[in-house]
Amino acid sequence: MARVILFSYTPDLERVCAAAMRSCYSPHPAYSLYSNTPDSGVILEGEKTYFDDERVRYFIRKAKEMGHLDVLEHGALTYDIQEVSRTLTHQLVRHRLASFSQQSQRYVKVTRSFGYVKPPKIGDARVEVDLRGTKLNLSFEDVVDIARQVEEGYLKLGVPSEDARFIRIGGAATNIVVTANPREYLHIFSLRCARDAQWEIQDVCYAMLSLAKLVAPTIFESLPESKDDTYVRERMEKIDEILEPIRIRFNEGKRGELIEVPLDTLPLHHTVKAYIRKIL
Repeated sequence: MARVILFSYTPDLERVCAAAMRSCYSPHPAYSLYSNTPDSGVILEGEKTYFDDERVRYFIRKAKEMGHLDVLEHGALTYDIQEVSRTLTHQLVRHRLASFSQQSQRYVKVTRSFGYVKPPKIGDARVEVDLRGTKLNLSFEDVVDIARQVEEGYLKLGVPSEDARFIRIGGAATNIVVTANPREYLHIFSLRCARDAQWEIQDVCYAMLSLAKLVAPTIFESLPESKDDTYVRERMEKIDEILEPIRIRFNEGKRGELIEVPLDTLPLHHTVKAYIRKIL
């Protein structure tokens, strides 16, 4: 079962980005805007709210509308993505503006219980194969188990693990850590949440998007390349419904608390568990 955990992110992420955006057109430097104080550092009567939450939302939306997306690079979100396939991570790492740290197949030893991801559409189907004249009727699980046994056999023969791992299937499970700025995530989600995106990475990206909307609801309220896509819009609306009660719990949560965002009602292709860690 795939799990997505958003465990680190820039505090006041949207306020940071909005202050950076406004500072380009303001006599006030970004920190004065961010901290909601005049340049002198002294809060004067009537000036406490000149850069309030409403203004933050306005400038984030204005930046997206103008295509001034570089200001969204002043924050970062870090996800721990667990029990996904190597097929998924091969797609994910193509997004070169993100940073990745992936579980090593060389140093993590194979066992008879190492995980794999099975495409839902394969189901219980079996296919006949001819192995040097012997007919075998194999399921997906049979092929996985054969690959396990062969890899273990190679290791017992003294074959280096870096070579023995070549036998593993593309569905072999792995863990990966991803860090990127909001601008890059908008790009990733626009591509990977689309109707024609591969099912596994699509599901994981919807989980990532759900968590990002808790931290930066205005930045991620829409996906630029997918704003007119009914498929994406319906799922975005469903995410907002899911987050409505969760947002209260998140805002009131204690530092370090891990909060689950249930995605049961989101039409995904397979089960993905989503969690966010309250960092402040």
